[in-house]
Amino acid sequence: MAKKRGSATRRQRRRAVSLQLLSAVELFRGVSEREARKISELCAEKRFQEGATIYREGDLCESLYMLKSGVVKLISLSPKGSEAILQILKPGQVFGELLLSRERRAFTALAVEDSIVTVISRQNLKRLLSLVPVLALNFIQMLSQRLAEVEKGLAESSHTWSYHRLARVLLRLSEQYGEEVPTGTLIKLRLTHEELANLIGTTRETVTTQLNRFSRMGLLCRRARQFVVSRPRLNRFIHSGDSRTRQFREVERAGTQRNRAN
Repeated sequence: MAKKRGSATRRQRRRAVSLQLLSAVELFRGVSEREARKISELCAEKRFQEGATIYREGDLCESLYMLKSGVVKLISLSPKGSEAILQILKPGQVFGELLLSRERRAFTALAVEDSIVTVISRQNLKRLLSLVPVLALNFIQMLSQRLAEVEKGLAESSHTWSYHRLARVLLRLSEQYGEEVPTGTLIKLRLTHEELANLIGTTRETVTTQLNRFSRMGLLCRRARQFVVSRPRLNRFIHSGDSRTRQFREVERAGTQRNRAN
């Protein structure tokens, strides 16, 4: 993981951000052209190389970020250094939105690949929220949606097995990053078994075992470091209660018992 920040490719460039970008960002939908021009003048762009840190847990919350291009992941690190991936972001998505309710960042944002990010300062955001009613409404709706997603994720983590969580994550990623190919839906992200484990809160070994079973069941196949999934079969698997899902539970129980014994 790259630690340094401040390379030449990350230098902030003060210039008006394109109106086309603003129209694609959920936060600015519905603003007038005049309002969009004003917003664009208050934004800046930053470039981050693959592996660069955009902000770290504990940093001051000074800006709101909008991903223009590339891929960004939000992670949380345990005191022992293990990583949990909270979200993988695609262009058009907003992050760092808790800047008005927290003084410091609760997690870390990393560039998964070379990325361009649009930035608006905390001061300018507060100013715009007071001047542009539709922006304020969008901001509230965005926060409400994120809260609902967090609550749903907590419920799924509490009441589902890891193989179900893995199937749901693959299905969600195929919807967000998928491209239809003759053999299914290609997830256009380079995902390691470790990263998938960090997404669903389990071990790399468990994910490897489950992916091998998914492959034998025809739910997915590998293409280099990417996955091609069958979305219809994943959907059926998630909602099924057949003997195959019972076999997954038995394998997972056995693995849990071995871990406790060790």
